[in-house]
Amino acid sequence: MNFAKKIESIYTMKFRYFLLLIQLVLLYFPGIQFFSLTTDNGTIPASVCYFFSLIFVPWLILHLKKLRLPHWSILGLFLLVYIIALLRLTQYGLSKSILHWAFGLYLVVVVLNIGSGIEKEQWLKLLEIAACIFAASHFLYMLWNHEVVMYLLRGYYTGTLQGTYGALLPSLTRGGRNLDATWLALGGFFVTGKKKAVYITYCILFSCFGASRVGLVATACLILWSLIYDKMYRLNRKNLKWYVIYAIVMLIILICSGLAAAGLGRFSFSSPAQDTNTSSGDIQGNENTGAEIFLSGRAAMWSRAPQMLRDNPWGYGVGNALIVMRQNYGFTGYEDVMHNVFLQLTLDEGLLGGMWFIGLAVTFLYMQRKSFFCSAFEGYILTYLILSMVQFHGGEALMWFPLGIYLCIKEKWFVVQNESRKNRLSG
Repeated sequence: MNFAKKIESIYTMKFRYFLLLIQLVLLYFPGIQFFSLTTDNGTIPASVCYFFSLIFVPWLILHLKKLRLPHWSILGLFLLVYIIALLRLTQYGLSKSILHWAFGLYLVVVVLNIGSGIEKEQWLKLLEIAACIFAASHFLYMLWNHEVVMYLLRGYYTGTLQGTYGALLPSLTRGGRNLDATWLALGGFFVTGKKKAVYITYCILFSCFGASRVGLVATACLILWSLIYDKMYRLNRKNLKWYVIYAIVMLIILICSGLAAAGLGRFSFSSPAQDTNTSSGDIQGNENTGAEIFLSGRAAMWSRAPQMLRDNPWGYGVGNALIVMRQNYGFTGYEDVMHNVFLQLTLDEGLLGGMWFIGLAVTFLYMQRKSFFCSAFEGYILTYLILSMVQFHGGEALMWFPLGIYLCIKEKWFVVQNESRKNRLSG
């Protein structure tokens, strides 16, 4: 048996499906790592999810001549990121963020090729399993850190602690309780059956417990989508009374426990409280407006973006915007991303990068003019776009992996390398 046949015999459809499931699960746990490298540009984690992804290389090499690549509109964004990073290398250095974008493209290619032939229902099941594993692991992780949990619960109940203390919670995603709450809610789009009610309840409780505004927004989007499109949870006269009872019970629990004040209180424009990790010097001016207090360190970053763009409309290179902001524009906050994908890409990749992202977003929205986000994938991507205005940096692996699945299912927006021009463009 030659090498090619040996690889084919190993990488059966069932085995490839199993490998993709493990890969997705590992993406939820970037904190599982062999070691980390400390550099002048931050710490680079040697996460298990990176090394595990190498298991797909032999199969990709074997099918190199028929390798599927994203459509130029998506591939072009990646290439733009790489090109700007190289052009700005000597002036601003190379940020570790380049690794996110390199890994993101690799994941899309892996899904388009390794996942070729997998049916939509199988993909949905894979995403559901991974989301449930993450939610169960997250709950157990909170139990493991019961001392912090009990400290916050007592503080919320007695009113001695405000929601900003939710920042003390340990993070399973290594990105803080905001990212934990966000990915929990986004994963809920793929959860089905009776367990979805439990899943959503946990999303609500944790978002309030961690006082995560983005988590609450993501959970609200999940609930709204479920009430409209989920066959089991679609709102109608028959189940209306049960939803009213559920809402009343949840409100009683949240109000009596102090979780409502902790979570929903962070949406207040007048609260003087600030995040425990944010210094008051991050907000410009002697008197903070309600919007500035509400947005905390984000307002400090975003207020400096226009001047940085005027000074350099061609981009600082992926991940370099905040580095330059600290060095030359007086920013002193702890954030490491802009918490706004459009601003992040506009500053990092210049006006072209920002407009490119907008073009992709508008194209996706236009494609939904008939279906109107009825599928779980479309609800997932729409919620990501909504949250991208106050969260994320654009290179998240947990976004590119499902997007790759979406492209694979739609059979659009990817190119198949083939000698025949007739079969070159797909979709």
